Amino acid sequence: MTDITELFARDPLSLSKQDIGVIVAKFRESRKAFNLGNVRAGSTKPLTAKQKATDALAARVDKAGIKISI
Repeated sequence: MTDITELFARDPLSLSKQDIGVIVAKFRESRKAFNLGNVRAGSTKPLTAKQKATDALAARVDKAGIKISI
């Protein structure tokens, strides 16, 4: 499967129907996460080091059975 950032870097007029389908599927997944409360769900920007650290910490806390919202 093609990486979403690589698809956005391409010329939009040269995308195939399959490429557009991949983009739509990615945003449909993101919409579900956004509706559950993840504000960054639809972002196509790469995560910063601070955001990665925060996500890793939240995953460890969730794994321990404590539910938090970021």
